[in-house]
Amino acid sequence: MILSELAEIRSGLVLSRKQAREKTEHRYPLLTLKSVKPDATISKRGLDIFDSVESLNREYLTSKGDIIVRTSIPYTAILIDEKTSGLVVSSNFVIIRCFVAKILPEYLFWLLNTDAAKKDIFKNSAGNMLSAIRPQYFCDLEIELPSLREQKLIADFYMTARKELELLERLKTEKEKLYQACLENKNNILRKKKERQNDN
Repeated sequence: MILSELAEIRSGLVLSRKQAREKTEHRYPLLTLKSVKPDATISKRGLDIFDSVESLNREYLTSKGDIIVRTSIPYTAILIDEKTSGLVVSSNFVIIRCFVAKILPEYLFWLLNTDAAKKDIFKNSAGNMLSAIRPQYFCDLEIELPSLREQKLIADFYMTARKELELLERLKTEKEKLYQACLENKNNILRKKKERQNDN
């Protein structure tokens, strides 16, 4: 099946059409290229603020279960959850909203982030100087569609693996801080010991 039969697909908002020149009451957090991390998550610190001339249509704001895909290298796909809903999506991204009776967002999230999918996207954007992919590519994308049960098995395994890797990364960071603090403490003890010896 092609993806347009399994999901609603659209490009993000062309910001210049709605952007105000000053602060307005219609302020939204804006998803930017710099806020998309290599691990397919969103950095809140990388978000910008978008002032709109009017209230924006929900179709341009992220909702839980949406998949947002960069149209430029490295074509990262992001799965939106409760914490990342309500962001303005610019035309640098494609918005994919799955028909969950046919395809699970978590399954498609995994599929679009596989090496094979990234290579295919790159191959289909090769004629473009910026290597940008058009939304139509996703509409025509052929999807191998297992049963919902099989999709859930793959999706659950993938999401569990991502959580485990995230925890391991946090543990690594905390361990590095701990080791650094221990080394600095040891160094301070040795320095003070040397200073006392010199005083004597």
